[in-house]
Amino acid sequence: MPITAKPFGCQEQFDWGADIHSVAYDGGLSIRVLRNRNRDDGIEVTFTHVDGFRLLDEVPLAEYWIGEGFPSGYLVLEVFDGGWAKEEDERLGYTQSLREWIIVTAGACVSVFSKHEPEIHDAIGAAKI
Repeated sequence: MPITAKPFGCQEQFDWGADIHSVAYDGGLSIRVLRNRNRDDGIEVTFTHVDGFRLLDEVPLAEYWIGEGFPSGYLVLEVFDGGWAKEEDERLGYTQSLREWIIVTAGACVSVFSKHEPEIHDAIGAAKI
């Protein structure tokens, strides 16, 4: 299923080795993305409220990346069509008004349902492995 998405935030310079380092949920959601698996600098993507999220390896989402509506070179995207929300609508047989976001790396990817835009900050301190 092709995806239509728009970049959110600035274009970040991340290596092909970028990956999700950690996902923490406590009512809000905090996602730490490493610029490269061999380094500890990156960004923190934070949602104050979420309605759902999932973490998947990039392989099950590979069909997204080849679509014309998929913007390359951005880590955080807002999804407008063809993403997880559409899959859920088709599976459940109804239309929801979900705002969807996806954090894309060469490793894991996190899809998020949230009515609120995320905050993106440089990650502070070394990543704990």
